[in-house]
Amino acid sequence: MKKNNEELLAQNAKLQNELQALKSYLNDLVLDSIQTNSFVGDSIMTSQFRFIPANVVNVSFFGSNNYITLDKGLQEGVKADMGVISQNGIVGVVLAASDHFSVVIPIVNPKFRLSGKLKNSDNSGSIVWDGKDLHYAQLEQLPKHEVFHKGDTVVTSFSRIFPKDVIIGFVVGEGKTNDDNFNAFKIRLATDFYSLQHVFVIEDMYYEEESILEKSVEQQ
Repeated sequence: MKKNNEELLAQNAKLQNELQALKSYLNDLVLDSIQTNSFVGDSIMTSQFRFIPANVVNVSFFGSNNYITLDKGLQEGVKADMGVISQNGIVGVVLAASDHFSVVIPIVNPKFRLSGKLKNSDNSGSIVWDGKDLHYAQLEQLPKHEVFHKGDTVVTSFSRIFPKDVIIGFVVGEGKTNDDNFNAFKIRLATDFYSLQHVFVIEDMYYEEESILEKSVEQQ
């Protein structure tokens, strides 16, 4: 019993450290778009976003069609099309949810698409994974004149799922492109998918309001 209690205390301490790390992460990396105000229950609240902690209970990394299963679902407010991050950066997007579980399509899936940019640039491109190494992806479809330096930070740009300027990864070199009119950079992903255990699901409080407004305009 004593050993079990000690293990439980250690797990709780680890989770609290990760929650605090996420709070610092948001303050340091997403200041331009959101401000962390307070912890509310088990979630982290901001003026626009709620961050729901979840545990990874299963992964499918045996081919290119990769998926991650989480222990949070509809009963905890997790729905399809919600973004998922680790304390280090982007993980993926919720594909489907049941009452108690959800399945995430990660950035390391060829079907996943996300708009990204160099942190100090206004030019956006597409994040693409080539189905090979879980540590690396490419930032593609950038203007030919876009220059980089090794170590440059790659962040989210235009997205209805993720806050602006959340870290995706870091430039390690020039990428491969079949179009001479565009540039591509190879990036090392900020999230280590081999050791991923805990994540945070992002609920955008204004997502439905924005969607309804945009659909009403499209129908005019």
